[in-house]
Amino acid sequence: PNVTHPGGLMPISIQYIGFQVQPHGRDYSYYVLNPPSASRHFTFTISHQAFAERHIPYQDAADICYQKLQKEILAETGERPLQPHCTVSDQELDAYRDTHRPTKKHSW
Repeated sequence: PNVTHPGGLMPISIQYIGFQVQPHGRDYSYYVLNPPSASRHFTFTISHQAFAERHIPYQDAADICYQKLQKEILAETGERPLQPHCTVSDQELDAYRDTHRPTKKHSW
């Protein structure tokens, strides 16, 4: 998928590499290709505790991290470059769950 950087610059391509289970959680890796710059590697961590407590399904995790990466790339500046490793916060997980997996209301 491509993201168009503000100012109409060339599209940025984001490639999902995969995840690795670590003692602290799951690390989700991405390459960002932004010609003519060199490609960059980013890793996002979601803790095991966050999966259990926030009721986030594992199958949603790559999308959560991808959306965070898109948002962070668009907000990135020369003075505030995106760090190569980030942790997805509880607030970000809650916001994703609320918008993508709303609670079902019983109609009785």
